[in-house]
Amino acid sequence: MAGDVDPQLLTEVRRLVAAEPELVHTARERAEELCPPDPEVGALLAWAARTVGASTAVEVGSAGGVSGWWLASALPERGVLTSIEPDPHAHSLATTALEHSSARARVRSILGDAATVLPRLSDGAYDLALLQTVPAATPDLLDHARRLLRIGGVLLVRGALRPGEHADTLARFLQALTDDPAFSSTVLPVDDGLVLATRHEDAAADTDQA
Repeated sequence: MAGDVDPQLLTEVRRLVAAEPELVHTARERAEELCPPDPEVGALLAWAARTVGASTAVEVGSAGGVSGWWLASALPERGVLTSIEPDPHAHSLATTALEHSSARARVRSILGDAATVLPRLSDGAYDLALLQTVPAATPDLLDHARRLLRIGGVLLVRGALRPGEHADTLARFLQALTDDPAFSSTVLPVDDGLVLATRHEDAAADTDQA
């Protein structure tokens, strides 16, 4: 997205609606290889958390702590972001980035594989879920998101249109999401493909109640 906007205008927009402290700017530079969100994307993540009234959130992939800062900063005082990171180096970068941030108290950082950690999290206990691993999402992660999110909760996926060796996996994920009656979704052509989806009542549950 940044490449399509006049640099001076983008700088001014970031100053107005996506201002970051120096520690987040430094964290982004340190974690460049992890594709952390640009300031305007981070602001969108925070906007989504505030809009849905999130007090509990979960992210798969820590992006060097940049996404964690944006999300945790948008949560209420007793809110909790559960951040799951399978890579020790990336986990260390995220821990360092948040160490001196006021948002640190709202982050529960877990070093571990999502396939191992997510099954231990409670059903319907989360208001927002962010997926940003490589690949950004898989059908299995969609199953976990469906289970973890409360009705009305929001799913965000970064890098859903990223080309490369995982393109087929991402395509299967997008097809599964489109076919899933538990979600309504759209994809924005920014941030290598940013998915926004809302969790709805399961169609099967509606049928049973009828």
